[in-house]
Amino acid sequence: MKNNKIALLPGLSLFLCFCLLTGTGKLVSRFGGGAPLLALAEFVSFALPLVMLVFSMRDQKKLRKRLQPRRLRKGMLGLTVRLGVTVALLSLFLNFLIYHLAGLVGADLTAIALDAPQSGLSMAARFAVIVVLSAVLEEVYLRGALFTVHEESVGTSACLIFSGLAFAMLHGSMMNFAGPFLAGIAYAYLTYITGSVWPAVLAHGVNNLYYVFVLWITDTYAAFGIWSYFAAINALVLLLFLYLTLRQLENLLTRGCIPHFEKSAGLYDLWLLVRNPGMLAFVLAFVAKLIMNRVL
Repeated sequence: MKNNKIALLPGLSLFLCFCLLTGTGKLVSRFGGGAPLLALAEFVSFALPLVMLVFSMRDQKKLRKRLQPRRLRKGMLGLTVRLGVTVALLSLFLNFLIYHLAGLVGADLTAIALDAPQSGLSMAARFAVIVVLSAVLEEVYLRGALFTVHEESVGTSACLIFSGLAFAMLHGSMMNFAGPFLAGIAYAYLTYITGSVWPAVLAHGVNNLYYVFVLWITDTYAAFGIWSYFAAINALVLLLFLYLTLRQLENLLTRGCIPHFEKSAGLYDLWLLVRNPGMLAFVLAFVAKLIMNRVL
């Protein structure tokens, strides 16, 4: 562990990001959505916290290095795509399980696929805003900048867990918490082992593309009784891609292509990140939103 003191601005940037996401989400709903408004809301919500975060960095060399396109080692591209599909399916079923545990037995897989409003968006608009833009902005901020800042002070394992927590809380719902938590850890891990944020962008884009595809195919073929087979088909695809992902990861580990974690002080490192005053404000804002959603 390099330093026990965590700067204030990284935590405040998360608080700002959460507030902007909540506020712009309300505005988008009020004005009926649309691709330009959705894109603007996404850009503002992540670009401003990113600027704040970059300003807080002691050394921006590692961030610039991670933002530079680079040629991936053999097998890394395959791992990235497979991991993206695996995470999409695991996240979907985790959230589906939570819905059922909460007593929402009538919920279906597509009802929990995406938070972003879909109505009124063409397929091209969904691809541009949900698949591409959101993946780039969110990964550059969360895994590019925030993950890099935290690596300056704590070990790798704490950074991975914190990345998952931050990503899940930014979604603003306990019903959609487990899936983003898993995804956040997976994308941070990809960033760490490749030294670049772009594999995480690709995996995130694959994840969102799968959800857009799920929404399209179920809307298009619902009348043909696809619901009778949909969950089973997704489960089979999940098992296949989980096997392929773990096998590819094993091959990379055997070849020594994946770096070892930086030493961590375990839960104490995670506590150093959580006790940040800005992070505490973020947590309080998240809890307040949960309470307001329950009351209203």
